[in-house]
Amino acid sequence: MDQISLILNKDLLLSFFRNFHTLTGIKIALFSESGKEILSYPDEHCPFCNYIRSTINGKNDCEISNEKSFRRCQKTKKIEIFHCHAGLTETTAPLIDNGVVIGYIMFGQITDNPDKESLQRSLSEAIARSGREHRETDASIYNIVYKSNEQIHATAKILEACTLYVLLSNMISLRNENFVKNLNQFLLSHLSEDLSVRRLTEEFNISKNKLYDSTSKYMSIGIAEHIKNLRIEEAKRLLAETDLQIHQIADQVGFADYNYFCRIFKKEVGLPAKKYRNANMK
Repeated sequence: MDQISLILNKDLLLSFFRNFHTLTGIKIALFSESGKEILSYPDEHCPFCNYIRSTINGKNDCEISNEKSFRRCQKTKKIEIFHCHAGLTETTAPLIDNGVVIGYIMFGQITDNPDKESLQRSLSEAIARSGREHRETDASIYNIVYKSNEQIHATAKILEACTLYVLLSNMISLRNENFVKNLNQFLLSHLSEDLSVRRLTEEFNISKNKLYDSTSKYMSIGIAEHIKNLRIEEAKRLLAETDLQIHQIADQVGFADYNYFCRIFKKEVGLPAKKYRNANMK
């Protein structure tokens, strides 16, 4: 389930990516906040990356390398220039909407190594780690676009500026209008169950930071506090509208410890559960 998702103007975004590639000769791609590739230009990887990604080990290495850059961008909220597991140069720019990282634009599959022999050794070692055979005769897999450090940093600066343009032009925006509704629907349907942060991140396919940031941004309250409030409100409803015993209500709204429920209920409502029922029973 991906309830917190991106709205894309794919035609404008693809046109932007195509122009970027025409100008630089470099592949560019958009990733969601969870690290899923959404759009790229060109669609295909360079011959080397295609070759190494054809094995499980090679593909895993590529994804781990990307994920590390995403985590660093999530933490610093700054553009990240790095070398992937195979030694190629990659650049990741975070897309930031009101302080929240909602995705990433990455360009790469290039090299800053002008020494072709050194580069070939590095690529061959990565191929060996992936489990693929070394193909001496297929020179195309070693044809990596070369850019100097100066060119890479200049391109990174341009991309950094372009991320702002992409957001301001509404090529990419956060689908947030249903966030509270979707989250509450899930929580209210599962109040009696485990509603840990880990479960919610798995259910909504988002990171912990994204969950914390989004609940704070769109509900002005932390997720734990929000869940507690929902449980208390449901307990109040059940006390007023049903004849369930109080310990049954506590269990039904997700408080396994009856005494803890009684303490929290009195603290939040101002009355013990029994007195609240007597005063509000319909």
